[in-house]
Amino acid sequence: MGATMHPTRRQERILAELRVHGSLSASDFAAREGISAMTVRRDLSELADRGLVRRVHGGAVSVETLPTAGAPHRPAPRPEPTTRTATEPGALFTLGLVVPDPGYYFPKIVAGVAERTEALGGRVVLGVSRYDPDRERQQVERLIAAGVDGLLVTTTVADAVDTLELLDRAPMPVVVVERSLTEAPVGTQLESVRSDHEAGAGIALRHLASLGHRKIGMAVFETPTTPQLRTGYERSVRQLGLGTDAPVEVIDETHAVGEATRAFVRRCIDTGTTAVFVHSDHYAVEFVETVTEMGLTIPGDLSVVAYDDEVAALAGVPLTAVAPPKNDVGRFAATMCFERISATAQTGFARRHMTLTPTLSVRGSSVAPVFAS
Repeated sequence: MGATMHPTRRQERILAELRVHGSLSASDFAAREGISAMTVRRDLSELADRGLVRRVHGGAVSVETLPTAGAPHRPAPRPEPTTRTATEPGALFTLGLVVPDPGYYFPKIVAGVAERTEALGGRVVLGVSRYDPDRERQQVERLIAAGVDGLLVTTTVADAVDTLELLDRAPMPVVVVERSLTEAPVGTQLESVRSDHEAGAGIALRHLASLGHRKIGMAVFETPTTPQLRTGYERSVRQLGLGTDAPVEVIDETHAVGEATRAFVRRCIDTGTTAVFVHSDHYAVEFVETVTEMGLTIPGDLSVVAYDDEVAALAGVPLTAVAPPKNDVGRFAATMCFERISATAQTGFARRHMTLTPTLSVRGSSVAPVFAS
């Protein structure tokens, strides 16, 4: 980062170090960042003038938190050497991050976590569960044993009770990512950040209804997101007064996907359904291929809105798609965990469960129906 660091970002890192460690040595910080002590002292003076820090001889102390004594999960104050195996030299703190899949959906979440953590002066250690519950728990246990300062975890399934019980006992702050905890029987000490998938389904249906579609079907693969999409779909059908005989189908992605899709499309034609909400993106691409092979057209015969927006734009017909705010989910999760790491008994706050609203990208797969009622 060094001398080219934008002053605002440099000052943000100063504030991050103060929140974690309670105090900061101007000369120590300058040496680590490769900048002059004069530059650091100038930053501290500006922050003190704004009431964000309190100047002391040789540096500053935080006005938000107290030193880390009495808060065992927080990193030791600088310049004392740390005994944590997970924290590399120069990092203020380390976040452990466990996700199910490094290749689909989660890369943007990982990038958001890494971006925000780096800005706060920390580092991220990644674990991948590959949707294996046993591997998931092993990854969590590994990170706990390594002494990370906070954990961000996306469980393999929405109701992963064993993992949530493990996380509930963790000695460091935990934020569950892209999973709802509102109905979980355990995890009362955990916080969460997730996309509002129910709202995302509503965004898709309102878009199609605004074009004049009155019968909108739903074809989905079974994923941890699907129950929330189903809830949002059914609620939107009621609220918008849409036809209730449009087909809704959970497609088995492991067996005869093309055959099941053709049967679904035939039901759409038989019921006068003119639009379909499809999840996931991978299936949406296959859906387009199957509809085309049947001699039908998108959007002429069926308008389509996909959910996830990972590869929707690359389908044979670029698909209108709803995108969960994956990067923002990662950034907010890292921020929430950092705030809990840097909190003390004196600055404690209520447990938080945050939902973020998806966005719609309109492309060529959604138009007004030919025979709008």
